[in-house]
Amino acid sequence: MGCNCGGKRRSTVFVLSYGDGRQGGEFTSKTDAEIADVRKGGGGTIRQVQK
Repeated sequence: MGCNCGGKRRSTVFVLSYGDGRQGGEFTSKTDAEIADVRKGGGGTIRQVQK
């Protein structure tokens, strides 16, 4: 393991968004985001974001 001196921990989240105003959300895995998209009717865009 490296020391990661001075670095802050980065986490990856998957953001589900829609172009038609529907509420998306943030998920810890791509699978969770895909499931939520299907439950909301599909058509969403999933992006991977470093926080």
